[in-house]
Amino acid sequence: MHKIRDVKLEDADRLLDIYGYYVLNTAITFETEIPTKQEFQRRITGITSKYPYLVLESEGVIYGYAYAGVFKDRAAYDKSCELTIYIDNSAKKKGYGKALYAVLEKRLAEIGIENLYACIGDPVVADDYLDNNSEMFHAHLGFRKIGTFYKCGYKFGNWYNMIWMEKLIGNHSLETKRIDLWEEGEYSYPLAFGFKPNMVSYLHNDGQRHPCMVVIPGGGYCVVSPTEGEIVAKKFYKMGYNAFVVTYTTNILFKEPLMDQPMKDVSRAIRLIRKDADKYGIYSDKLVICGFSAGAHLSGSVSVHYEDIEDSNADLNKISNRPDAVVLSYPVITSGEFAHRDSFNALVGEDAGNDKLEYYSLEKQVTKNTPPTFLWHTATDDLVPVQNSLLYDEALTKAGVKHALHVFSFGHHGLGLADEDWANHRFGEPYTYEQTFKTVEAVKKGEVLVSDEKKEELIRDFSAVKYWPDVTYPEVSLWPEMADGFIKTTI
Repeated sequence: MHKIRDVKLEDADRLLDIYGYYVLNTAITFETEIPTKQEFQRRITGITSKYPYLVLESEGVIYGYAYAGVFKDRAAYDKSCELTIYIDNSAKKKGYGKALYAVLEKRLAEIGIENLYACIGDPVVADDYLDNNSEMFHAHLGFRKIGTFYKCGYKFGNWYNMIWMEKLIGNHSLETKRIDLWEEGEYSYPLAFGFKPNMVSYLHNDGQRHPCMVVIPGGGYCVVSPTEGEIVAKKFYKMGYNAFVVTYTTNILFKEPLMDQPMKDVSRAIRLIRKDADKYGIYSDKLVICGFSAGAHLSGSVSVHYEDIEDSNADLNKISNRPDAVVLSYPVITSGEFAHRDSFNALVGEDAGNDKLEYYSLEKQVTKNTPPTFLWHTATDDLVPVQNSLLYDEALTKAGVKHALHVFSFGHHGLGLADEDWANHRFGEPYTYEQTFKTVEAVKKGEVLVSDEKKEELIRDFSAVKYWPDVTYPEVSLWPEMADGFIKTTI
């Protein structure tokens, strides 16, 4: 088993052993003399002052190294860098190069690098000193050839070309914009405190059409969680979708039941997106909503009750609010034995009658017209029991609705993407907390009457976004690709 770590100055002797072979025996590097240890350590120090420099070792022996360097020494190039990699000549074809580049690329993305370049020796005619393997290696990892300098390197009595290869890892075409869902006078939730439901777009500005993913974060109908917002939208953006994150109405005070207001918010979002499908570059018949926890309950509610939600705007009301497919992530489904009670209290109130609870118990509302649905849950969910997904799966089966259910073996509630970005709190901007922040400010100013205990709780827990450390869940982190596969075979 190998491991990848940051370089140390004391690694210089071993790295020189690896590099020296290429200097003396190949034209992979155009350097003709092996640097001294002091010079090599000086290079390491210079590189690590700005960029990651990684080594791969197995059983205590270093078998390769890779690092990034300055592309051009001008400020405008600061989001670009040049990569270098060397693998011990005796350790090729073991996947070491791919492993090093994977870690290096992730580390570079974390510090804001968006363009990767590789400068590669290229034979005019392949000989004993140089072949095309390096070009093929980089192409396999997603680099593309963008230019050639002809016969610019002279070594071993031969002329060699030099090619540049490029890989773009940043969101160069990403276009984001906030869109308010309701016009002045259309929205009247009494505890909004100036908040307006909205959606934020993540669009490919490339002139092409894309499938659409509408992300509905969870939060128990009390908040709209940032941990399931921008980070999810950008994940699907990178997978080729144009994405939107909806910040819908919530009820953190438990004073004014939401009833159908969240469904109205999401239905309005769907209609607005379809209305402007050309502007947003989406296929109007490939619109998917992806909800989490209570946001998944909201997504499921729209998918079973879409015919009930009329829009006050006559023109928009003519546009369908039925999603073409639905992704439900650890969803709140039932108001029965396995209910997440606080979600229903915020939605319909603690004293809701059986008719309301029945209406929002989604496993009882599925019909043959319910959109195709992808569900996932963890068997050990400690907040919303997996039985919620099992009940919905059974209902979809009985109604003949195309669907998939994936129950992962382990993981607590609210895992989001469950990957390294998620575990390290790279969630993006917490704009989904807008109503929450406005509510806390209203409580602080005495604009709404709450108990001292509730006031203390709100100020303590919701004056700022708080995240707790976690780890990755490799099994669970596969779900976006699995959902994408389901979507592509369904719509």
